[in-house]
Amino acid sequence: MSAEDLHQVRFTWPHTEPSTVIVTGTFDQWSSSIHLTKTPTGFEGTTRIPWNEKIKFKFIVDGQWIVHEDQPTETDPGGFVNNVYTAPPKPEPAP
Repeated sequence: MSAEDLHQVRFTWPHTEPSTVIVTGTFDQWSSSIHLTKTPTGFEGTTRIPWNEKIKFKFIVDGQWIVHEDQPTETDPGGFVNNVYTAPPKPEPAP
């Protein structure tokens, strides 16, 4: 899949107290692959997903799996609550 077929998603964790923050979800088969970078205001990182794709994800903050309370959530059939994000449709090329 080419870069133009992917939408960049930015993840943020707005707290500076944790030592480590990881984001994982359906985009990486829950493999804990995105280690967020500490910033003066918290943590942030990015990944790319297909346009118009819905992902489920969670943050792992100092080893604890948690959702970001300020972002949308859904409960899956197993009863687990996850954050969710849907990428926008792919923009049409300029004429």
